[in-house]
Amino acid sequence: MRITTTLVTIASALVLACTLAAQAADTPIVAGYLLINPTDGPSKLKALADNAATIPVNRVFLSFARPGLVYVPGSNTLEHVGLNYATSGDFGFADLKSRVTALQAGGVEVFLSVGGWNYGCFPYLYTYYSVGGYGTTTPNYYKIQENGGSLSACTEANMWCYTCEPQDQNTTLADFDIFPEPSNSTTWQSAQQYIVSKAGGDTPVFHPQMVPGHSWTDPVNKMTQTVPGNDYFVQQKRDPYQDLVYLAKDLGLAGVDIDYEEMWHADYYKNGTSTGPWTSHQTVYKYATIMRDVQLNIQSIMPTLKLATAASAAGGLSTSWWGGNLKNIWYNVFKWYPDVYNFIATGTNGGGVNIMTYDLSDNEQYYECPDANTCTLSEQVNYYMNSYAANNMIAHVGYEIGIPAYPASDHDPTHQLPLVQSELASILAVQGAKGGFFWELYKPAGAATNLDVTTAARQICAAALGASTPRCSGSIPAPGGSVATPSASSPATVTVTKTVTVPAATTTNAPQPTTTQAPGCSAAAWTATGTYTAGAQVSYNGHLYTAQWWSQNNIPTAGAPWTDNGACIGNGATVSPASGDCGGVAAYSSTTAYSSGAKVTYGGFTYAAQWWTQGDVPGSTTGSVWTKGAACGSQLRRRLYNI
Repeated sequence: MRITTTLVTIASALVLACTLAAQAADTPIVAGYLLINPTDGPSKLKALADNAATIPVNRVFLSFARPGLVYVPGSNTLEHVGLNYATSGDFGFADLKSRVTALQAGGVEVFLSVGGWNYGCFPYLYTYYSVGGYGTTTPNYYKIQENGGSLSACTEANMWCYTCEPQDQNTTLADFDIFPEPSNSTTWQSAQQYIVSKAGGDTPVFHPQMVPGHSWTDPVNKMTQTVPGNDYFVQQKRDPYQDLVYLAKDLGLAGVDIDYEEMWHADYYKNGTSTGPWTSHQTVYKYATIMRDVQLNIQSIMPTLKLATAASAAGGLSTSWWGGNLKNIWYNVFKWYPDVYNFIATGTNGGGVNIMTYDLSDNEQYYECPDANTCTLSEQVNYYMNSYAANNMIAHVGYEIGIPAYPASDHDPTHQLPLVQSELASILAVQGAKGGFFWELYKPAGAATNLDVTTAARQICAAALGASTPRCSGSIPAPGGSVATPSASSPATVTVTKTVTVPAATTTNAPQPTTTQAPGCSAAAWTATGTYTAGAQVSYNGHLYTAQWWSQNNIPTAGAPWTDNGACIGNGATVSPASGDCGGVAAYSSTTAYSSGAKVTYGGFTYAAQWWTQGDVPGSTTGSVWTKGAACGSQLRRRLYNI
């Protein structure tokens, strides 16, 4: 009897487990991207994790890791991942893992997204062959005219006429990257062979000689450029796509996401007559090889890991391509490599093909409506989503909160199609039950008529999961525990209040650093036993520090969560503070001696010392010892392209 009962119990448990798994697989996804930066990214993620059970999403995409990332399994550091979560110690690994655990315990899947616009834009090639490759009347050519005058005048000095990002973003080459081809990896080679064996178009040609961080000469015009990105994965003989899966496993992630937006690749490696139309088959092969590499590594390292991808709105169309976007890419992947596409879109590993149906325009000067009667945001969104459905391709709809990145608001605001209430309602009426995703969890509405993130998320959630689902009445919490106030048009009016419990101060027998308040420092001296919330300021060893999130017993000079605001006035040091925030990198001081590899901020940028120096101002003629890096506090936006 006991044996029979035990067997029945086990059988019941197995049935229940299978049922729950089936339900989980059928549950629509309501997802939001979270743009990470070391200034407030960790505090935003903490706020989401603290409210995991009540936020109106059930998936979060952490963005963006670099395509050429390096992660050694078991190393537990984000140092070479490029996520920009923190700038010292384990670069935020332990903190990030704890937030992932909390979110997933509250019913929210966490994915790590690789790529995005900046980590996929090759400024030189994008300028010369995408924006400037089709004559002077293309929609973004004005950037070349305004910032350089002509295509030939676009150089690295003016960031190739600021086509990847506008000039006010203060970007340098260090802010960009490309998806590499790690030809020494056996997994990559296996994926490559598979793609070649099933190629349905032009003969596949790969380009492993285009190595991030190395010089590359354009065979078309013989110009030599530095390829965006870093060759650390080459030095360490690692496959970044394999390391992505290892990282996901060690962080306990539910999935990974490949956000592929290499427009330059399609435009540079196109094939056809000089007047078009052209094929973008080489980009189909590169993208499919990347996805196959990730798929093979998931199957061998972490079989439960989900794989998602962000796809272009025009990617599901089968009609002729005239350049300028990633049209046909996902259609051809599905046609030639259905098992790769379906691994992403369906089944236990299916994280979803997520369509970036935003940044659309109704400017018919550039034929940006699919046809004369399909010009509103909802009409265009439904048109592009239908192109996937008509070709039997499973895909999920995307929304952009606030002001679209395209067309540029300072150039063509009248043809922007922002997400307003009437348009969201029209999209949800067709696409809502299938779920969807949006960019970005903390992106401001930007205009009174545009929907804020909480208002939009509540409606997307209710349409997909049901209006009675508790989390669909929740709000996106602001860092520090408060919640965003939804707009008056929101159909859900429940406000979720977060009560923050601050741990009591603890004592330790370990010796603590001795600090004294430096002359000129008005802020109280930091103490090991003090508890500090976001925004708190302290003085430590003559410098003023600001806490980015709750902290106790974190020495300010160790970096995050503390940001160094520079020397206190009156302490005898001469400091040239950086504008913006560089996440804990100290400001340059003329009285400090720096050794090779030291990093500072100056004039809004990071700089690295090439050898010992003192008194050489970064960026000056005498400051060649300093190598200029990324911009501080740059709001590097996820941008798209005209459809």
